[in-house]
Amino acid sequence: MKLIVFIMVLALSQIAYSQKEKNKKLVDSLTYEQHMGLPAAASKIYTSGKNYAISGFGESNYNHYLGPKNRESQDLELYNTHLQRFVLYGAYKPVDWLVLYAELFAEFANDGTEESDFEYFPEFFIDFLINKRFNVRIGTHQPGIGYINNNDEPILFYSVNRPEVERMLIPSQWIDLGLMTYGHLNDNFKWSASIYQGLDAENLNGSTWIRRGRDKALRFNFDSYLLNGKLLYTGIENTELSVSGLYSPVGLGNTIERNGAIENVRANTYLGSAYARYTYKNLSLMALGVFGNVSNTDQLFYLTQNSSIGPQVIGSEILGFYAEASYDILPLLGFKKQKDDAKNDNFFFKREEFKLPLFARIERLDTHRSVHELLRDQEILRSNLTTLTLGANFNTRRNIVFKANYQFRWNKETLPTGEFEGDRIEVGLGFIF
Repeated sequence: MKLIVFIMVLALSQIAYSQKEKNKKLVDSLTYEQHMGLPAAASKIYTSGKNYAISGFGESNYNHYLGPKNRESQDLELYNTHLQRFVLYGAYKPVDWLVLYAELFAEFANDGTEESDFEYFPEFFIDFLINKRFNVRIGTHQPGIGYINNNDEPILFYSVNRPEVERMLIPSQWIDLGLMTYGHLNDNFKWSASIYQGLDAENLNGSTWIRRGRDKALRFNFDSYLLNGKLLYTGIENTELSVSGLYSPVGLGNTIERNGAIENVRANTYLGSAYARYTYKNLSLMALGVFGNVSNTDQLFYLTQNSSIGPQVIGSEILGFYAEASYDILPLLGFKKQKDDAKNDNFFFKREEFKLPLFARIERLDTHRSVHELLRDQEILRSNLTTLTLGANFNTRRNIVFKANYQFRWNKETLPTGEFEGDRIEVGLGFIF
């Protein structure tokens, strides 16, 4: 039933997307250009030429587990059976230098009959477009860290679910409250520098490092702060290079009692990431790495004493990387667009935009590459994971994708039962408009 409703939403979105009445369209066609810090559909207001834009994306995923499931994160997004997500963007540009932007985010996930969760919340920001070199964004928006955070719409990545490195170590679906400055250094360099509210130190989980600290976008934690910067270089043909990082004094504003004394918590947290993407005709290659460290994780252990899962040992160092290759095999199968194909196009299918990329991605991550010497004898919820994901996408239009993949999972850490977690088969569909 949920899938039927989701497909109806997709159909309605595509009908609006394909409306042909000139100058009367409520939903403009996508240009697929991306504004700094935003994915393709979210960038529409900056490229549409109109003073308003309506856009969004949706995805519906099913995950089948071949063996024991790892629930140690207590984060349903990481072990759900079904997930439906729909995001609606609305933007208004009353004058050339100002954009008012709102977003409605809705997500439903369940773990069979064991657990379910529905989230629904609004987001907003104001963009002051001062000039090409310097602009200001205030409100709730994505930090510029890694790749997926600014490319989270389903046509912008190949797997059904986001890469594990960018779910556990670089928290994906991360929208936070803050102030961002950004612009172009020149035609090839884009930059951003931001400050956000602090992470929620009391909600951390060792198996996902700082992921649980970002929590909900509408919470407020101004006792601490988070600094974030990103550089994006596109001066090499068909290539995109990026470096990004963040710093936050996690736990600032909290105190603990230890050995009869009161201590102010300050766990200085650094996270750095870099990636390279290359696309040429039907070939796409990508590699991403991430490294992070946290000081005073012994203080965080005491701070999380009252956590629902008990005190947490947070890795003082983490490391992760992945490499991915994809190739569109449709031309190899002899598929060619005929002159009369266009008359059969509709809002679900457009033959000239058909694609069938096969992909492979290898990932390695460790949430506890290093552990504080005082915590090595404590119970540790560790993700020490290698995955190999093999799959295919089928784009019936550029903005619609059907996905399927098999994920081999080798986690060196056993589950509480003494077993190792199993592999996964994942299928899904996604669209943007």
